[in-house]
Amino acid sequence: MTGKIVVIGDVILDVYHHCKNRENPESSAPCYTVEKTEYKPGGAGNVAANLVKLGSDCTLISVVGRDEEGKKLENILQQKFNVNSNLVVDPARTTIVKERYLSSGDGRYHFRADFEKRGYIDVSHVDAIIEKVKDYSLILISDYRKGIISEDLMKKLKKLGIRIIADTKPEHKDFFEGVYLIKPNIKEVRTMTGIEDELKAAKNLVGKLKTNVMLTRGKDGLSYFDKNTKKRYDFPPTVSSDKVFDVTGAGDTVIATFAHFFMKGEKLEDSIRLANIAGGISVQYPGCYQVSEEEILAMDKKY
Repeated sequence: MTGKIVVIGDVILDVYHHCKNRENPESSAPCYTVEKTEYKPGGAGNVAANLVKLGSDCTLISVVGRDEEGKKLENILQQKFNVNSNLVVDPARTTIVKERYLSSGDGRYHFRADFEKRGYIDVSHVDAIIEKVKDYSLILISDYRKGIISEDLMKKLKKLGIRIIADTKPEHKDFFEGVYLIKPNIKEVRTMTGIEDELKAAKNLVGKLKTNVMLTRGKDGLSYFDKNTKKRYDFPPTVSSDKVFDVTGAGDTVIATFAHFFMKGEKLEDSIRLANIAGGISVQYPGCYQVSEEEILAMDKKY
């Protein structure tokens, strides 16, 4: 199985300010001097960047505002991360920005400031997206609940008959009934079902949505629930908790890695195992870290 992957979802401009702590002459509130600023693709952009780093043939489709942030994001995607992006510009929207403030020395995460206005895309943009995805073999949905992923869009995507996998938010769970696979985390699967035990919750979700579930479980690794066999497959964590530095973007890495190996023709179980390994690698680095295929396969040999 080979083919092109299209990533559809909320794209975000991630800004990383590397700072030095200093005394605040005005009050007891913290004060930081920004020494360096980095710009990276976040949200669906990070998923696409992960796929490109792995060597997949993929395209990113999203909607941004007619603003400087949207232009900067498109430039970064194409020039720095080699992502083939197809961004629809909507003058009524503003490009989403997440600014993170980190220590220059150790990369410690201090706080984040978000700039966003949520709202579902209108039917013209839904139709524009549908027209762009007909030649792909796999649709990967990266839903950050900012408005790109709507009920109307999902209904029309399902009608295309292309396999869909999704990283979605609890509020949109019903949009994904009948897709091939969804990837919630512990908090999300509990919210989706109202069941505290995440394993029972994921099993419940398989029946409700008629989809396979790949559940990321943090320190407990990853579990896969097959809708056809009704079996559960557990994959232990690949990194000890003391080595976890930053979980930002780890879920993006997991679903991108699964998609990459699955579309290369790896068996389902092997694709999940390698995705679990990739997630363990990514959390050892600050911010969104794109893992290479070489890193994953080298780590796989140790098991």
